[in-house]
Amino acid sequence: MTVWSLVVLVCAVGVLLSLFAGAVAAALPDASANHWSDRCRRGFKAFLAVLTLYIAFVLMVLAVRAALA
Repeated sequence: MTVWSLVVLVCAVGVLLSLFAGAVAAALPDASANHWSDRCRRGFKAFLAVLTLYIAFVLMVLAVRAALA
């Protein structure tokens, strides 16, 4: 039970961080991206980038922990 709750916690933190980064990227003003769809596209790219980096970081931590055990 504890393991699953930790997995859910790690997943929730990653999604929330990614959503926050995407929202900030979409909200920032940019002269080249005036249309709302351009801003949504930029926010989605930031969401994917942060989520990918977060997954890579979590997998790296798990791999180091498994190697040390």
